[in-house]
Amino acid sequence: MEAVIRCWPSLARGMIARELYGHSAEHGGRCVYEGMWVGPDTSIPNRDGVRLDILAALAHLRAPVVSWPGGGFADGYHWRDGIGPAAKRPQTVNLSGRQTDPNMFGTDEFMRFCEQVGAAPYITVNAGSGTPREAREWLEYCRFPGDSSLTRMRARHGRAQPYLAPYWGVGGLSPEDSGHLCAGAYAECFTRFAAPIRALAPDIKLFACGAVPDGRDPRLNDWNHDLCRQLRHVPFMDYLSLRRHFTRGGAVDFSDNEYYGLFADVLDFERNLQGADALLHYYFPDKKVHIAVNEWGMRHPEAVIDNGMEQPNTLRDALLAASVLHLFNRWCRRVTMAKLSQAVNVLQCLAVTGGDKLFLTPTYHVFDMMRPHQDAALLLTETDSPAFKAFSPGASAARELPCLDVCASLSGKKMLLTVVNKSREHAIETRIALREAAAASVSGRVLHAAAPEEVNSFDAPSRVVPRRVRLESRQDGLFHVFPPHSFTALSITLES
Repeated sequence: MEAVIRCWPSLARGMIARELYGHSAEHGGRCVYEGMWVGPDTSIPNRDGVRLDILAALAHLRAPVVSWPGGGFADGYHWRDGIGPAAKRPQTVNLSGRQTDPNMFGTDEFMRFCEQVGAAPYITVNAGSGTPREAREWLEYCRFPGDSSLTRMRARHGRAQPYLAPYWGVGGLSPEDSGHLCAGAYAECFTRFAAPIRALAPDIKLFACGAVPDGRDPRLNDWNHDLCRQLRHVPFMDYLSLRRHFTRGGAVDFSDNEYYGLFADVLDFERNLQGADALLHYYFPDKKVHIAVNEWGMRHPEAVIDNGMEQPNTLRDALLAASVLHLFNRWCRRVTMAKLSQAVNVLQCLAVTGGDKLFLTPTYHVFDMMRPHQDAALLLTETDSPAFKAFSPGASAARELPCLDVCASLSGKKMLLTVVNKSREHAIETRIALREAAAASVSGRVLHAAAPEEVNSFDAPSRVVPRRVRLESRQDGLFHVFPPHSFTALSITLES
């Protein structure tokens, strides 16, 4: 099988925000406790109670933003439970995860964690059982530079200066899970919480919960429309946040149709982005309201509350991650933040911990290989590729999708070309043509394994890891064979 990739380094289509490569940390299962937080009094190497290996892994990725304390957990979390001396913090019940929470990892611990990683904190306020006053006081504790009872309390807890806390979400539950009866009820809730927060800190960015229709809940079909219509004259919403989890078969037990159908689901999600983009153009013509995909990733049937939402993380999951990140890159003019769900141990995580050991998942390596896309210029590309057929749920006919999924970006003279070969069986020999430019040097890495079902483990942590590749340079371009079910990142230095 043969293909051609054409790339125009001189034609930029937008800037890829680094915040598209963000992560989420939620109090559920072993994400925070055992995953990130082990406490200072442990033999596991740590800094102020946070695992050193997790700090190193996320810092290496240049993780741009981390959200906390959740999703569903946030709408039952009261921030005062997690500040002050450890011995005085209450042990509470995490209703969303059906487990106890010792509250050892609270606001100050999270803020220090983000500073150590180099990530911007994203905080979700409790719009479920909390109040607007509680949310405003949380912001005051974190951000207010003046003298108040709360800023004095912050100083007693070891932080005299305000924290960097630029992103605040109103409510952690998506419309799919929330108790809000309609978008109008949530719009009123959002306004009540957003008004005092914005009054205290006019420069923060506020996120309102949008929805992705799934055909099961009729409320979701018009949720974004009704929300935007009601908030169109309210100057608080900076981001419309969406959530999308993917599932096709089991984690390691899936058919060919389920393998290929997963990539059709990515294109279905692009239609959701198109619809949200059109609504934001219509209702906010004079203000740029961005789209944030606050939770995304694979959610396999194996992940249930009883096992802490843990699941095997395969090469297939990594290919899905690369394809979704390519989608976000293509939509970089409107989609400017996204966060994988979740960072450690839970769902499509980056790393799995066990005692003092850790291994990195194939998804981690995709984020590593795509780092140079952050804050780079998205380039125009064109691909002639073999195709495969895949069915979307409820569709009467299969659709044709190209085997090669391509993205290119430029930073200075460095171009990154990332390619997903979605074909499960076929390698694809490809000519890479640079228009109006020439390559001075090329290097590359490929993430590949014997089968897309392959996983890393404590016994075999390097089963699915990137390997170096060589390219053939000819007069009419660069040539490379992309293996089946693989992800490749090529770093190309352009001639001056």
